[in-house]
Amino acid sequence: MGFLSRGMRVAAFVSLFLFAFVAAPARAGTVPVYFVVAERPGIEEHGDSFVLPLTEAADVAHARDLIARGPDAAGAAIVFAEVSAGPDGVNRDVLAAGEPLWNWHVSRFEGFGDMGIELVDGWPTFVESDVPGWIANTRRSEDETVGHIGFWNYTVVAELAGDGVTIPLPAALPVGAAGILAIIALRLRRMGGGK
Repeated sequence: MGFLSRGMRVAAFVSLFLFAFVAAPARAGTVPVYFVVAERPGIEEHGDSFVLPLTEAADVAHARDLIARGPDAAGAAIVFAEVSAGPDGVNRDVLAAGEPLWNWHVSRFEGFGDMGIELVDGWPTFVESDVPGWIANTRRSEDETVGHIGFWNYTVVAELAGDGVTIPLPAALPVGAAGILAIIALRLRRMGGGK
């Protein structure tokens, strides 16, 4: 690499860094967008909520449509998901004072729908009252360690925009990488201008 100037070597390193740490998460589509799922407006009985992470563009678009147009106009308002025991640091009751974490969380989004079986109908506080019991009653096989939800009267009502939700590191990398690149570009510019 003796034929490359120091600036070109730095630029090559930065390019590899950006590709490895910025392009990879973008391809994987793993950066979630968080939504609040609560009772349909005007039909509140329990007054609780949970947080739904979505990663697929079509699911995020439908969730935003549910917020914009409402469940009746947007359709497929029920959130079906796999749930696991234990807090994940994100799933909480956004509507309660202090936004307490639930002792369960969505481990996999399964889809939106219009109807579901009664077995998975409930509400977040009911799941919280007996997480192991909920999982045991809604699992699909004896060896499965996850349960399932599909609360009939609940739908996506809001999007969380970093509002108390920790954003995973890969989501912060593009901004950090752009900052590092800008600093390096300024340094290279000064080095080149001084000759």
